[in-house]
Amino acid sequence: MRRALSWLIFSLAVSVVTTCAADSGDQRSELINDRPAPSVSTFCVGRFLIDVPQGSRLSGADYKYDYLQIERPEPKSFEDFHREFNQKEARLKAEKHEKDPSLLRISRTPTADSRVLSFWKFDMSAGLIEVEGYRWIDGTQYVLKARAGTSPPVEGTISREELILGKMEKALSHLRPRLDTEIPAEPGYCFEGGFIASPEWELEEAGIDIDIAGHPDAFVSVWFYPLHMSRHDRPLLERMGGVLQFLGRLATSVRVLRSGNRQVGPYRGQEHLATAPNSGGMRGHSFIWETEGEGTLDTPALKIELTTGHRDKDRNPQKTKLTDEQAMKLWDEVLNSFRVRPTASPEKLLHRDPPAGMPQPAETPQSGVAHPAGSAS
Repeated sequence: MRRALSWLIFSLAVSVVTTCAADSGDQRSELINDRPAPSVSTFCVGRFLIDVPQGSRLSGADYKYDYLQIERPEPKSFEDFHREFNQKEARLKAEKHEKDPSLLRISRTPTADSRVLSFWKFDMSAGLIEVEGYRWIDGTQYVLKARAGTSPPVEGTISREELILGKMEKALSHLRPRLDTEIPAEPGYCFEGGFIASPEWELEEAGIDIDIAGHPDAFVSVWFYPLHMSRHDRPLLERMGGVLQFLGRLATSVRVLRSGNRQVGPYRGQEHLATAPNSGGMRGHSFIWETEGEGTLDTPALKIELTTGHRDKDRNPQKTKLTDEQAMKLWDEVLNSFRVRPTASPEKLLHRDPPAGMPQPAETPQSGVAHPAGSAS
């Protein structure tokens, strides 16, 4: 997902001072001509929303929910879903472990369309246990992964393995498909192609890249993560000031367009907007806004970036079509749109219609039990 910044100076700068830099279009013709902006595409990531020019597309993503890594959903028949899982289970059972009869430790079938298991990855591994959860819904397979330590549990508590297995089963039971264009009304966590319904904020992370429609050289990145997992030693503006000092004479080619404190909705943060030449000698933009958060689940650290002039798929430098003014206008529109997704009351949710275009409940093959796409236990 992460693409290296194409222009050389800021690539060096960001790699030196931040642990979360994104390795990770025709600016809207109306914008270029100073006409009113067209409609937008809204992306749901985690519990947040952000608007970008209509037609922009998700080009990379990474999602973690309650210690679980969410893999990209994959089209699969119900027969293949069970056949492939059973084959994996059989392979794990057949291979011995130095301390256990086999690599397989636990295998469960919570429902007809979900499976969870824990296993040793190698025959001599003893430090970490792999935990995986699978669910099939209407022709799509969803996979969650995690790791559990093997240290003995504190007296009166369950093992880390059982704790992760429990989280896995709970998340799978509350998971449902989601169209990229669907903005759920109930509280929960959005990821590419799916949604986990949950009124409570868990330990949640995500990072996405969105390619800007009509601009092959431009993309927006959105990140949120628990503060304690990526604490910065200094705020953004202090770090960027140190970058310019570090670059010395090279800093003369960097033009800072705007820099200072900026509040986005309820989030107090800082922004730094700069332009510099890329490796092809063409100027690009690196716009960054971030907040350290407040150390709670629902106030995570946040980082939003707009990058222009990055390399194409063949690694060739690209020239951005956006002037500094147009890039800043686009940035302000995108950044100001970032917000927590509003949710409806439980009473209203009981009577709402399913989202347009969502698959309707289908009878699960073999089991004969109906499993609605939006079901949650």
